Amino acid sequence: MERLRNSTKVIFWILILSFGLLWGLADTGAIDAIMIGPRSLAEVNGRAITAEEYNARVNAYTQQYQDQTGDAPTLEMRASYDRIAWDELVLERIIESEMERLGITVTDDEIVEMITGPNPHPMVAQYFTREDGTIDRLAMQTAIEDQENASIWLNIEAQLREQRSREKLNTYIQSSLRVTDSEVEQEFVRENSVASVQFVRFPYASVSEDELTVTDSEINSYYRANRNQFEQDKSWRFSFVSYSKLPTAQDTARAIQEVADLRADFAQASNDSLFIRDYFSDRPYFGDWLNPSEVNWFLADAIALNDGEVTEPVIHDNLVSIAKRTESRAGNETFTRVRKIQLNFNDANRAEQLAAARDIVARIGSGASFESIARVNSAHASASRGGELGYIARDEYPTAVSNAVFNTRVGNVTQPLEDGDRFLIFQIVDRSNREVRIAQFSRIIDAEGGGTVSAMREEAVDFREYADLDGFTSEAERRNLDVGEGFATKDTPFITGIGQSQILLNELESIDRRNTLTDVIELDEQFIVVYVTEIIEAGPQPLDEVRAQIENTLRTEKRKQITRERVEQLLASNPTLEGLAAADGKDVQSVSSLRLSSNTLPGAGREPLVVGAAFGAELNAVSPVIAGENAAFVLMVTERTEPDVSQMPASFRTQTRDRLQMEKTQAFQQVWIERLREDADINDFRRFYM
Repeated sequence: MERLRNSTKVIFWILILSFGLLWGLADTGAIDAIMIGPRSLAEVNGRAITAEEYNARVNAYTQQYQDQTGDAPTLEMRASYDRIAWDELVLERIIESEMERLGITVTDDEIVEMITGPNPHPMVAQYFTREDGTIDRLAMQTAIEDQENASIWLNIEAQLREQRSREKLNTYIQSSLRVTDSEVEQEFVRENSVASVQFVRFPYASVSEDELTVTDSEINSYYRANRNQFEQDKSWRFSFVSYSKLPTAQDTARAIQEVADLRADFAQASNDSLFIRDYFSDRPYFGDWLNPSEVNWFLADAIALNDGEVTEPVIHDNLVSIAKRTESRAGNETFTRVRKIQLNFNDANRAEQLAAARDIVARIGSGASFESIARVNSAHASASRGGELGYIARDEYPTAVSNAVFNTRVGNVTQPLEDGDRFLIFQIVDRSNREVRIAQFSRIIDAEGGGTVSAMREEAVDFREYADLDGFTSEAERRNLDVGEGFATKDTPFITGIGQSQILLNELESIDRRNTLTDVIELDEQFIVVYVTEIIEAGPQPLDEVRAQIENTLRTEKRKQITRERVEQLLASNPTLEGLAAADGKDVQSVSSLRLSSNTLPGAGREPLVVGAAFGAELNAVSPVIAGENAAFVLMVTERTEPDVSQMPASFRTQTRDRLQMEKTQAFQQVWIERLREDADINDFRRFYM
């Protein structure tokens, strides 16, 4: 107590000085600046990216998706749009600063020329073009002088200035990447050179494992010499628990009951489009005429109904749907409703699969359920729905198959029908030539409506709170939860253990310390709580992690070396292709019309080095051993034709020059932009906003 009393005077003066400092900061506005934080979302080379333009860019992508699909983007899509918008805006600022450094500018006179010149920019011309294609200059001038249009013209000016700047930049880049006549001629020769080749192929795979020995010393030496090959970005190793957001059986039953309860009212509705709108169908009204094969399989029951009747609820694509046949008429073609079982086969198991197909037909004939057998045995995508295809037209299958299907009576099953590398068995369900109008009402099987999502979110939050107190592993064990393991790498949205997730990657990239427990993270189909167990900084992967990869590489190299040495020895004592082939029990293979532009050698697969060697080899002479990608080769070129570049068509010259120019520009831009990114001064303030 005495010590505390003696310290009181010191504490008192510290408080006075502290309040004085705060008072002074308040007078200067420094506290306000600290509280407000940065005024922009980011700065790139001193150029601001505002939250407003970032949000506008993200919203534009979101709106575009909604316009195209009619659905709202998922959480993962939204996260991807966030990343795309960010990358685009950063790149735009980088390019803007580079254009300024290069002195690329657009003058006001150029903008005026683009608007009012002899050939106005299409963005402007579209508003003032007469029916005869001429520009209404008076209307244009009136619009320019109208003060109410000032903001519109400012926006147009900004867009034109940006576009013109980019055009100048592209011109600047292309001017330093000219395509020479020699390059065009080389391309003409490459695409039109043809050779006839004979060769003997010695696969590397013929070297047995017993002949290959890779020592630790060799692995260590390879790792030291090639460490740059094993560079990896920053990565995170983590454990996680998950809580599913997917609909439960109760959610599915609820959706089925909701739709079933509407059947009677739907049947009595006099205006189907209004009913579908007023009862919030998750699929819009579509009332056009359809022939039976145009009706989706899950609505096929509607074909056999009477007008005004409604099908029973059907589950498909996470929806429960019913359909009302509103109108029908006779068509000109008959269609057959079928269920299908498909058994695939190859040369080795054809007889076995045919026997299995015949056994299936016999079992169905004895009373077994076609649908049950299809679910277990069919290799077709329809297996999960009992093989149901709906109605098919005659031209959907080869003639032999179609004839069998359309000649089999309703209720019967075809014998196995061979179609390519598969046996098909069809059950004939119905036939119809009725064209129909159908109104479809659908309801999404939603986990939210039944409280499943809310319950899972609460459980995840509860787990996270106790895991923070008692430890992640202990709490997971106490709750008998399955703990998953994951691994993520910077800038790579595919995450081992989770799958594709930009949301989780964003969260992990903000974590710099191991043993970090995240808040609950909501993904499209689950809530997860993540515990980061290890952070691996950017750099070469440890030797232990790449040892197996290096060993495989060294084994491949040794296979190549052993094969090449063996073939060289054989060739020394057997200098002809025929003698060489006979000495090793192989055949001489021949290829005619081999093109220099090809990367594949018929009968040998992808072998660009061998193809290239064929066009550099001496005619009618046995080549040295050529080490290809999958085998060693010895070849002889018996004929070779090279084009006369003086006969090159003008159209080829123009098209090739344009293509090479584009390829050069794209390759340069990729490297150029990457270097600009590396040198850019990027200050990211998003953590203050998000």
